Amino acid sequence: MNVHIALYKWKPDVALEEVEQALAELESLATKVPGIVEISTAKNTSKYSEGYTHVILVRGNDQAAIDAYRAHPDHSKVADQLVTIEEHAIGVDFETK
Repeated sequence: MNVHIALYKWKPDVALEEVEQALAELESLATKVPGIVEISTAKNTSKYSEGYTHVILVRGNDQAAIDAYRAHPDHSKVADQLVTIEEHAIGVDFETK
């Protein structure tokens, strides 16, 4: 299993509705990309968040599934949108046993 996690800090003037719409669009990719097991998005509730308010979790059967998720045209569209509203983002990728 391969996992991709992204944490986001939004620009101060970004509306929550815009964030929620983009995250919902990402979640919809779970049924469009073969090999993707789960796509979850949520508000970060950790007291250690350092201003990163939202998280995306993508679990795939293998790295090829994660790569297909990233290459999917719907992902590219949403990723372009996220770049315009994010102040900063952190990505984490790893393989589980």
